[in-house]
Amino acid sequence: MDDGIVKEYYLIIKNKILQVDFISALRSIDKLLYNFPNDSFGYYYRGVCHFAQEKYEESIEDYKTALKFDSGFAKAYFNLGVSFYILNYYDNALINIAKALLIFVSQKDLQSKRRCIDALKLINVEQKG
Repeated sequence: MDDGIVKEYYLIIKNKILQVDFISALRSIDKLLYNFPNDSFGYYYRGVCHFAQEKYEESIEDYKTALKFDSGFAKAYFNLGVSFYILNYYDNALINIAKALLIFVSQKDLQSKRRCIDALKLINVEQKG
């Protein structure tokens, strides 16, 4: 894999997402995945775009594919959990956010750890309510 080219794709995609230009970002993601079909970040970013467009089922499939290529991708687990939460699949949400939490703890990412804990608490409250 050519890291320089892939990093250029990431920069372009991130900028388009920040500009809320999801259609253009998805075109760039499609090009990335055409050239690098096993790129977990490509599927992750596609999931981000689909989530932002409220296409939650599609975002779930994208995050799952990202995790197929990188089983330690904590952000993908977290976003997968949030997508499940939005669709009221609380058990799936809890499982995936808990997986993200374990990875973030091992990475000593305290901010993301706190975010996971807050999300897990919210889901537990929703589930009981």
